Amino acid sequence: MNARPPGRRRRWRALPAYALLAAVLAVAFLGYLRPELVVGWDALMALCGF
Repeated sequence: MNARPPGRRRRWRALPAYALLAAVLAVAFLGYLRPELVVGWDALMALCGF
């Protein structure tokens, strides 16, 4: 029998998604601090499939 709780595996699976979200938010925050860094949100959304 598996001794691990079922929620633990789900947390490890979601970790890369949260890391990617944090990276995108960090780039967006830097874009607000530095005017020469412009994020093309339309291109980013197209890349993600939205």
